[in-house]
Amino acid sequence: MPLSSRPYPQYPFSFKAVCKIILLSMLFVPSLHAQQGENSTQGKPVCTAANEQHFPDLAADGERGVIIAWQDARNEDRDVFAQRVGANGDMLWATDGVQVCGLPSEQIWPTVVSDANGGAIIVFGDGRNGNQDIYAQRVDGSGKPLWQQDGIPVCVHTAVKTDMRAIADETGDTIVVWEDWRDGNQDIYAQKISARGQALWNDNGVPVYRGEGDQYDPFLTADGEGGAIVVWWDISTVDWDVFAQRLNKNGKPLWTETGVPVCTAAGHQSTPFVVPDGIGGVFSVWLDYRNDANLLSSADIYVQRIDATGEIHWQTDGIALCDAPSNQQVPVGITDGRGGLIVVWRDDRDIFSDIYAQKLSPTGDRMWQDRGVPVCTAEGEQRKPAIVSDGSHGAIVCWLDYREDYGNVTHDAIYAQRIDGSGRSLWKMDGIPVCTADGSQTTPRVVAEGDGGAVIVWTDSRGESTDIYFQRVP
Repeated sequence: MPLSSRPYPQYPFSFKAVCKIILLSMLFVPSLHAQQGENSTQGKPVCTAANEQHFPDLAADGERGVIIAWQDARNEDRDVFAQRVGANGDMLWATDGVQVCGLPSEQIWPTVVSDANGGAIIVFGDGRNGNQDIYAQRVDGSGKPLWQQDGIPVCVHTAVKTDMRAIADETGDTIVVWEDWRDGNQDIYAQKISARGQALWNDNGVPVYRGEGDQYDPFLTADGEGGAIVVWWDISTVDWDVFAQRLNKNGKPLWTETGVPVCTAAGHQSTPFVVPDGIGGVFSVWLDYRNDANLLSSADIYVQRIDATGEIHWQTDGIALCDAPSNQQVPVGITDGRGGLIVVWRDDRDIFSDIYAQKLSPTGDRMWQDRGVPVCTAEGEQRKPAIVSDGSHGAIVCWLDYREDYGNVTHDAIYAQRIDGSGRSLWKMDGIPVCTADGSQTTPRVVAEGDGGAVIVWTDSRGESTDIYFQRVP
């Protein structure tokens, strides 16, 4: 049944309402900053140019500001534009942003990483060669392009390339990973770009995994030594499984040729991500359907710890972070700064989906309530959580929120909450509003501000076309 047509409960006190009464006295810690964050619930425009702007991404600029890039159709085709927002919320570059690439072909899905020098590296999909290629551009703190006009090639092989991700390593270089069809099926490839805009690994990238069957959704983190640790899920067998590989600074695999099996349990495993453990290894987190008799209808969340040598540290096939008898989806996580892990997810244990969180110790012990603590259990649906560190061993979480849905009208909004290292909510119960403007607010992305706050950017359709807005919290 579509969300807009789902009826609300007719009994006077819903389970959520009772929970909120109980949890109010336990979890709500007043915050002056949170109250200040509620003064504006509309957000501030980054770009309101003609036609549509979509899919913003952002990175911190090192001065309590951010650099935001997005896909932009003001020139009829899709280009990439960017803007720098200062610590006081002012737009520091040209009105509606500077053009990163404006060739008469389509540039899409920009990904932004910091260059650690007040600027950013922007990686994007590009159709200039008649293929689905990957290009990148570096802009300095004034918005000036530092590499060749319209960007440098990351991969221009004629095969289809999708689902790219990028990170900055410790040396100021950028590592990009993507799904690649050059070998007749979907494999995982990677490339490293220097701060000067030179491809450092093989032309068109090196294989992270190349074999039979398809591999999906690569996710990576820096290994602290100029390389990266990559995870993905593999459907070359009857069940979907999760694998990992480490590449050194020269792009050479350091673990087994086919990757380390993170989880090969019965049933499907999918959409993994990794979080560094602070000592050269990673926590790998994924959706797991081993307990789902109906196949893909109800997922749990599992975790494994892998050290720098590729050795598995916890029990075979991982430990359950949340195995509540309901569907958990879209887990995202960060390090707690003390060798542990904080994960948030969308949880269907109540009538509508909510946002829950859990913390694991370095040894894999659940530190909060056994099946997680509620971040938001407001009426209506909550979806697509995102998380960043608050700088004090806790986290700031934002999500899409539909608590104001009514009739056949879906009212998109964005809310946020801060949780401390013990799992307590520090802002208003069920979160503070980031944006409750008319129209649709979608694709929220967030970066930490560095002083217990965060900057959130999203796609916004309150006007005649789709624009880019941002908000700082608290």
